[in-house]
Amino acid sequence: MKSISKKYQFFIDLASFSLLLIMMSLIVAMIIKYFYWKSETLGLRENFQEGMEEKPDSKIAVAAMVKDPKNIETWLQKNREAGIGHFYIRLEDTPELLDFLQDQKDVSLQVGKSSGTNEYQDIQTRQDKMVNHFLKESQSDGHGVQWIVHMDADELIEGDLDEIRQQPSHVHTFWMQNEEAKYDKIPQKQDNCFRASKFYDCALYPDKCVSYGNGKGGARVCPQTSSNGPHRCKSNDANAKEVKLEKVKVKHFESCDFDSYKKKFHHLKNQDEKTRKAIPFDYYKESIDAASQNDDKQLKYVFTKYRVE
Repeated sequence: MKSISKKYQFFIDLASFSLLLIMMSLIVAMIIKYFYWKSETLGLRENFQEGMEEKPDSKIAVAAMVKDPKNIETWLQKNREAGIGHFYIRLEDTPELLDFLQDQKDVSLQVGKSSGTNEYQDIQTRQDKMVNHFLKESQSDGHGVQWIVHMDADELIEGDLDEIRQQPSHVHTFWMQNEEAKYDKIPQKQDNCFRASKFYDCALYPDKCVSYGNGKGGARVCPQTSSNGPHRCKSNDANAKEVKLEKVKVKHFESCDFDSYKKKFHHLKNQDEKTRKAIPFDYYKESIDAASQNDDKQLKYVFTKYRVE
């Protein structure tokens, strides 16, 4: 007669094997849990050390004064693709764009109008007021914007915007170099505004840039910052610093087709003589003279002289 232990040996072995499997599973689960905890802790520590000033997803916004822009849809999309998270737009004298811009979820809109005289200088005054308005509004509007860049509707931002997001807290303002577009022929109305044959860095090739070469600026959203003209911002904090960005540029598509160019300088021709003489750019002066004479042939000559290469 077989002993009871031998009779139930199979079941004893099965129970022992099952218990061993359970114990091994528990040990493996504990090891996995430990390494998961360890990697998560290290990851949090690294994120804290590397991004302690700003969250990686903190929003950068553009503030722009817009009047009869060309290809505004392309401008919005390309700046979104570059990393811009919100747009503060002052729309002037262009009611046909009102519905379109109001439908954009990432656009905050201010509606205004131009003065119609001495626009070369008066535009800059309105731009100052616009930037200050949006710097104040963005502190409490709930859009989560930490930085505002002042750009125009014929400009695109390009580069690694993390360079802005990761600035330490004592940096309140920055500026970035502009690159100006040149065309292989006079662009026409059917051509998209944001195409060009080549670009010139205006710091390296100042003779190739027809309007400005000192870049564009931006500011941290905080009570201390404000506009400082159309190309810079400033802070009233004596300890705050400004930096030049090395990884971010502004591409400027000045006069991106003949129709836009003609409209622009017909608008700017209404200057008094003192204001006109104060304009520092030959391109502007010659274009205003041609527009004042209603001379399309001369306008095309000036455009080709300065914008086509």
